[in-house]
Formats: sequence, structure tokens, C-alpha cells
Amino acid sequence: MFENFNLDKIKLSDKYFSVRRETAKKYVNDFDINRLMHTFRKNAGIESLAEPLGGWESEECNLRGHFVGHFLSACSKFAFSDNDDCLKTKADNIVKIMAECASENGYLSAFGEEMLDILETEEDRGVWAPYYTLHKILQGLVDCYLFLNNKTALSLAVNLAHYIRRRFERLSYWKTDGILRCTRVNPVNEFGGIGDVLYSLYEITGDRKIFDLADIFNRDYFIGNLAADRDVLEDLHANTHLPMVISAIHRFNLTGEYKYKHAAQNFYKYLLGRTFVNGNSSSKATSFKKGEVSEKSEHWGAHNHLENSLTGGESESCCAHNTEKIVQQLFAWTEDERFLEHLEILKYNAVLNSTSTVTGLSQYQQPMGTGVKKNFSGLFDTFWCCTGTGIEAMSEIQKNIWFKDKDTLLLNMFIASTVQWDEKNVKIVQNTAYPDNTVSVLTVSTSNPVSFTLMLRKSQVKSVKINGKSFNFIADNGYIYIKRIFNNNDTIEIEIDSSLHLIQLKGSENKAAVMYDRILLAQLGQKPYLDAIDCDNVNQRLIKAGSPLLSFKICDNEDGCTEFIPLFRVEDEIYSVYHSFSPLFPSRFQSTEDLLP
Repeated sequence: MFENFNLDKIKLSDKYFSVRRETAKKYVNDFDINRLMHTFRKNAGIESLAEPLGGWESEECNLRGHFVGHFLSACSKFAFSDNDDCLKTKADNIVKIMAECASENGYLSAFGEEMLDILETEEDRGVWAPYYTLHKILQGLVDCYLFLNNKTALSLAVNLAHYIRRRFERLSYWKTDGILRCTRVNPVNEFGGIGDVLYSLYEITGDRKIFDLADIFNRDYFIGNLAADRDVLEDLHANTHLPMVISAIHRFNLTGEYKYKHAAQNFYKYLLGRTFVNGNSSSKATSFKKGEVSEKSEHWGAHNHLENSLTGGESESCCAHNTEKIVQQLFAWTEDERFLEHLEILKYNAVLNSTSTVTGLSQYQQPMGTGVKKNFSGLFDTFWCCTGTGIEAMSEIQKNIWFKDKDTLLLNMFIASTVQWDEKNVKIVQNTAYPDNTVSVLTVSTSNPVSFTLMLRKSQVKSVKINGKSFNFIADNGYIYIKRIFNNNDTIEIEIDSSLHLIQLKGSENKAAVMYDRILLAQLGQKPYLDAIDCDNVNQRLIKAGSPLLSFKICDNEDGCTEFIPLFRVEDEIYSVYHSFSPLFPSRFQSTEDLLP
């Protein structure tokens, strides 16, 4: 089974991913932990003179504390990946403050236990997702233990888990069902991926009571229906239920119970019918009524009906990060090349695209309509859910580029990077400026000749040269296999197969987006240049520019030219992703499902 390398074995050197990673890391490094932990100290009755944070981490917000969990996870991963002692000390200090704030009964949060009392009593009055926040805190503690071996963090996580267990043990079946049934629009009882982190805690401790607690969060209204081949996604809140699938996957990997694997596989099939060209999902609920749910809400609509979904609030960034985790696991189960393609589409067009090149912070939604603009989190006054997942995503952005399995190395993405394969005592350096050019050169560094197989995805590759000589490959199951004894300084030169194509918006007869290979292009400016062009002429009308950076231009006689660039390069420009085409040629458009399983 293919697996990712540990985070410290991949070093990025490109000008897109590595730069945003370093910007996010600097934000984490510079953050004042006294401000970060202000509400934890206040909740514990400990004096704090720090300046309070704003937005969703303000003293008045019931979600306060959620960002702290994400921050601790990101800090731990950055510290581990880069062997950064300063960030390790910062993570350890956060845990030390948490230990000072923890109650004797194990409770640890930035809000009082009364929020859980209210949730148990009335389910939705005046609360905002308390178990969602507790999940983030638990995950931060578990990550601090896994990556930095902080045993205090593990002890705090175990104590908090048993506190939660004791609360649920005193509740009836129907009370528990009411608390954890997240079927309303914008559910205030959202509980995130708490089941997943509890399974991780069980793996660490072997504590069966924690395993049983994790099972409580596998809700039958969702997982059970998916396992029974029923598509129940319509109108559900997307990022409430994506983590539930991650938890079900974890349960299958622990126990081998087919129900949970089947549920995840069915979920993915149903998800594809709600997936945008960037590989991500979420938009308004089908049952939208004014005053009931925002048009910019984070739900799933009907299968294969995204024609009315471009409201400016589509494609929540949190969903992209969680979808990547699901698709990564589906690939591990199947080794199907199409899951790797989905990972690549997500990585460039939803994960990288989520993050500002200036601040390293995230968008909430990722608009893909006409004449839209990105809106990134503020430094200290926003703290959306996606602010937290954003910095955490940047702390592990190097995953899913390279995979390994015994004697096989799999290259999934052309991102300049170095992989250290300890089991083979070999290092591979990938030099490429993709997508700005279409060549990638791999250089082998090894003290002794080493035998292994290098796997490439056939859909990406136009030609291969080994040490300057053409390699006549034969593809099998979507892969190219290069099996040989590699010597020090051997090179593998890959010409990347890239072309323009259109991807249709599901449910729309005439809206489509333009992609170059797996890179989603955005038109800059307000004017809809593609509206009057039939789809057959796109390759003739979009001219690749001579700039060192990937771009295309299209011109008309009246208004001159406009530029198309990768969506991930857009920062503060007005842009458009989906365009109208006339006359209609829907049969000639590709679907996202043509690209994906």
C-alpha cells in the first residue's frame, strides 16, 4: 500500500507552495501566545492582560478556542518538518498554559462547561458548535504528542476525552441523537472530526473506552444511509459531514468493518455530482429560502445541479482540506490513478488557491463565478474556521506529492522538491517550474547503486529521457513504470503533457471553466470575453503568452486583450472562472467526473 513520506522527508523549493508555506510559518512564529491563550486563561480564572483577539476568537464568540487547536497542530507540524526548536518551544509553551487552564475533571476549553449544559438541555439555544471546538483542541494536543512527543499534551487529551465520555454516558439514546444530528441548515451543533481524533487517541493509548466514545460520533443518519447506498447529501452542511467520512475511514482502517469503507466509497460517488472544477464542493442548500439560510452557505445541493450555485459563497476552503484527506485514503485503498488526479486538482486549485501570497492566511469561500474577488482572513480580527484549517494545511502542504511502497517511488505532482527515502538511502531532487514550463528533471543522489521502480502517471507524461536518452515506456493501469538500478547523478527528464480544455459546470448547458492540464485558469477583469465564443474555438482564441509565468490572452477588436492566469496566482484582482459559451455545445464539454473516478 502506498503511503506518504513523513513531513520532514519532503523539502519544497518551488516558488508557489514553498513561499506560501514560509509566509504561513512566519505568521505562526510571530504570533503572541499570550494573545492566543487569553480566553483560555480567562475561562480558567487566571488573570490575563493580553490584548484580546477579534472575530471568531473574541471574548464574546462561542467558538473561541477553535483556532488555538489548529494553531497548535500547525506549530507542531512546522516544528517537526523543519526541526525548528523555536516553534517546538512555542508549542510546548502553549501546552504548558493549557495544563494550567485545565480543570480537575479534565475539561479544557476557552468557554465554560455551561455551553455543553445548554446543548444537552435544548440542543441549539445560544450555543455554537462546542464539540467542534473541543475537536480542534483535542487534535492540537494529539498532534503535539505525535510530532513533538509532548507527553503533557497526551495526558491533557486523554483527560478531555474521558470528560466528554462521562458527559455522554449520562445521556439517553434520543438525547444523544438530538445533540449529534446535524441535519438543519447551518447546524449549531456541528461536531467536526472529533470521532477521527478519538480513534487516533485510541491507537496511541489502547483505551477501549475512548474507542467506544469515538463510535458515538459515527451517526447512522449519515454513515448508515451512505452504507445502504442512499445519497443523503442534499441540503446537508458540507464541512460538518466531510469529517464524519474521515472518521468512518479511520474506523474501517482500525477494524476492517466493510460498512464504513462502503459508506466512504459511496460518499465520494455522491460528492462528485456536487464538485466544482477546482475539485472542491459546497454551495447553497437546495431548500434555500430567504431568511432561512444564506445564499452563501456551506451546503450541498442536488446531485449534478450546480447551475445556480455561483453565489460568491461556494467552495469553502475547509472542505478542500478535508476532501484531500478522503481522496488520499481512497487512493491508498485502490491505487487508482484518477484519485491522484483529483489530489493534484485540489492541491493547486483549492488548497494552494485558498492561501494569500501576502499574509499566508486563507479565504473562507473560493468564488468561481463572473467578476468575483477573493477575500482573505485578517491577521488578528477574523479567525474563521478556514483561517485555522488554512495555516494547518500550509504546515503539511508537502504531502501527496511523493508516495512510497516497499521498492516503489511514486511521483504524483510536478512541484520542485526533494524527497529523502531513508529505506533506500536515496535522495531525489525534482527541479521544475511547472506549470510555468512543462519540463521536470529528477536527479538521483545515492552513495551506492540502488534498485527501485519509479512510477509516473501516464496522463501527465508526454516523453521521458533517462540520462539524456529516450525511454520507450509502456503504460499499464494508467502508470509508467521505470524499473532499474539507479546510480548517483542519474537523471530522469519528463516532458509534461499539457493542453487547454473546458470543464462544464454540472447542470448548466452553457457554462464551463478553462483548464490548462490540471491548472484552473481565471480571466482577469470584468468583461466576459468568452461569452460569444463557441467552445470549439477556445484553443485557437486563447494564445499562450511569452511571459516566464504561465498565462494566456484573448483579444477582440473593440476592447483589446485580457489575460488568463492560474487561479492560484490571483491575489486581489477581479476575475472570472466559469464562463458562458454560445452557441451551445454541451456534448463537447468535459465533466469533472470525466477527470475523476
